[in-house]
Amino acid sequence: IGVIASIPTSYLDEGSTDIDDLVGDELTDMYKKVCQTQRNVRREHRTMYSVAVQRRDLEKEAKRYVSWLKNLAKVDDDDIEFCDKLEKKLDAISVCHEEAKSARDKRRAEESQKRVDAEATAQREVEDEERRRILDDAKMEAEAKPGMMWNRELREYQYLHDPTEESWRD
Repeated sequence: IGVIASIPTSYLDEGSTDIDDLVGDELTDMYKKVCQTQRNVRREHRTMYSVAVQRRDLEKEAKRYVSWLKNLAKVDDDDIEFCDKLEKKLDAISVCHEEAKSARDKRRAEESQKRVDAEATAQREVEDEERRRILDDAKMEAEAKPGMMWNRELREYQYLHDPTEESWRD
């Protein structure tokens, strides 16, 4: 385009005689520049044509995705609507959440206290049973019959072996 602009306008007018004054090298150089410019214009024309064809192909291909994209947009709208509803529900729940949490913590504390009390009661019962057994053992020891002695391992009275009794030799 710069080459065409460099050609004086008087050369382009049909009635002008200025073109007749060009001779030899000037005319050949101008012809070469014009031919080169024509080649550049044709090349740019082909490039523009290929871009137009490619654009048309891409637009055809894009048409296939329009319905799919519309469906995705609907799904996105449904998801947004679902999220909005969920957010409203969470706002409503958050009002009573603190009360429910404190009630749950109180219930857990009461259950824990009951468990601790039950374990303490069970431990006391075991200790009381052990004391009763020790007292019973002491009472039994106090009630020994003549010739008997308390065996701590068996926790009972046993007759002592009489060394003078030799009935087993008979």
